[in-house]
Parts: sequence; C-alpha cells; structure tokens
Amino acid sequence: MNGRRTRLISKQKKPVTVLLTATGAAGATSYIDCLKNNYENRKVRVVCSDSVDQPIMHYKADGFHLLPKGNSKKYIQSLISLCKKERINVVIPCSGSEVFAISKQMDLLNSKKIYPNVPDYSVIKKTQNKFFVYKFLNRNKIPVPKSFLVRTKKEFVNALESLNYPTRPVCFKPANYFSSGGSKGFRILRKKNSIDDIILDHKPGYPEIDYETSLRLFERKDSELMISEYLPGKEYSVHVLAKNGKILFISCFLKKRALFGISLESIIEKKRVLSNISKKIVNVMNYSYNMNIQFRLSRSGHPKVIEINPRMGGGISLPAASGINIPYMTVKMALNEKLPSKQIVRKTKLLRYWKELFVQNSKTFEYN
Repeated sequence: MNGRRTRLISKQKKPVTVLLTATGAAGATSYIDCLKNNYENRKVRVVCSDSVDQPIMHYKADGFHLLPKGNSKKYIQSLISLCKKERINVVIPCSGSEVFAISKQMDLLNSKKIYPNVPDYSVIKKTQNKFFVYKFLNRNKIPVPKSFLVRTKKEFVNALESLNYPTRPVCFKPANYFSSGGSKGFRILRKKNSIDDIILDHKPGYPEIDYETSLRLFERKDSELMISEYLPGKEYSVHVLAKNGKILFISCFLKKRALFGISLESIIEKKRVLSNISKKIVNVMNYSYNMNIQFRLSRSGHPKVIEINPRMGGGISLPAASGINIPYMTVKMALNEKLPSKQIVRKTKLLRYWKELFVQNSKTFEYN
C-alpha cells in the first residue's frame, strides 16, 4: 500500500475472512453488520477476538478467540497462530495498543499473507502521546484546544491558573494513548463540582470531578495528564479512509447525545470546514487506512480537534448506513482491490438503544 508490499489483486467478490480484534468495545457488533451487509453482497466471514471473553460474540461472530493484549510480548505470535488457524485474510484491530503492535510487524504479517488495515509505524507513532499530537497539529496550523502536559501537583495548579480556572471549566485525560482508550480517564473540572454531588446525585460514569480529588491523582508517581480548555460547543465525529496522505472517503456526523463517550443519537451532516481540516491532518501525516477525528466547537463556534484515533471509530455504522461502508472498503483496500469512485450519501440519523439476544438450548432468538 505504501510501497512496502506487492501482491496479486484479489478476484472480485471472492469470499474473504476478516479478524476483528478488541470486540469488547461498544460498536463491535455493528462492525460485523457492516462487513456482512456489504454493497457487493460478498460473503464475508467475520472472526472476533478480545483479551477477555465476550459472550455475545459466540453467537454474533463466525468464531471467537482470546488474544493477549496488544502490549503483551506474546501478542504477535498469538495473532499469527490465530490467523493461521482461521485462515484470516484481513485483520482490523479495534484497539490502539494492537494497532501499534501490528504496525511494527507489518513485513512479518504480510509475508504470511495476513493483511492488517494498519499504517506504517513511522506514521502512527505520532499519535502515541496526545499532548505531542496537539503540538504537532498546532505546528501545522490545525486548531486544537489550549493545553498543558503536567506530571506534578504544582504543574497541575499552574496549568489551571493559565486556563483561567475556576472562572472557566477545564478538562483533562491521560496523555498516553494506551491509557485513555475511548473516553477512559476523561474528566471535567468546574468550580461548582463537589464530591457529594458527584457521588450522591449522579450515576457511575459521570465525567465531572472535584478539585480535591483531582489533586490526589498526583500521589501516583507515574501520573502524566494533558489538561486543556473545556470546549462547550457541539461535538462532531469524522471517519475517513485514506491512502498515502489523501482521503478516499470521508463522513461526518453530529453527536447529539452520548453516554460514557458512546454516541446514543447522531446525525450525518456535511461540514466543509471539518472536511478541510481532516484532509490537512491526513496529508501532513501521510496517513493510510482508517482514522477517526473528533471535533468540538469553542465558545465562539470554531471547531478544534480534540482527538485522533488511528483506527475505526465506534460510530462507523452510521456512515455505512448512510451509504459509505468504510469497514468493507477497508477490507477491499487491504486486499488491493478496486474501490468505488464514489458512493451516494443519504442524510441518516443513528439512535442507539438496548436490545437483548436470548439463548435457549443453543438456539438464539430476539423479541421483535
């Protein structure tokens, strides 16, 4: 894809087997739906994995296996063994640690005819520390929130002062990408926040935090946080499929309502300014394959990049339903197959809700 391997183009509509990893994440079942309900009516066998058992995948997927976490020394060899056993053609890693681990071993995997949808390590290593991502984007005149990297209580307090806290709220999260997968570790600090209110008046998963609890984080020696201005405006998620620094397909949606960082209500919107910023990010990084870019609007209504994920985002089913099936096109791209020149995009809304799958005597059913 980037001059690192050559192979024959697969025959169109030839059955393919795909491995989805880290399928304990929200949205993983949607990835399966996108791959199986593809626009070519192609038979796609989907095998899933995770570091812990995922009961739903024993019924939803065509196979499920346990794999070590991406930062394990056993990960790559375990991955290769699984791919050999299940005759995997394409690997779609759904966690950051696995993306990084795989990117370092692309030549080995390709030699075994295993084709992950992962960019070169030289490209994605730029996303390993969120604060340095912000610095990189800022140097390239891409708008990001004003931020500080802090490791001590003193640095934290000084950063708060620089960000006009408590007059204005701030937010923070772990700077290391592997420590903040999804929305893990993200917190909002406001003057009015109190521990009593947070514990007694809100359910677990509430992102607000109080000042005193924030300071206790620095009792740990390895604390490294990125603290930023809090952006109060609308939040958008952009999903792209790129090749050698150019976007092939892009989709943008407004996150109208979310829970624990997971979108519950979203709607497709065309935002030229977000598309232009995304194109610039992909270009300056010389990026290939999937990227999820998240934006929030400032008080003045200007978009700023708050997150870059070097993988598919959890809301990828919405672009697929609207007409841009990025998961399936990712598979075609990994196999060096021809992609469509364009696809018709329909304005579509996503509404997420709980749905049960029942199992009786090894048979499954749902209430409709």
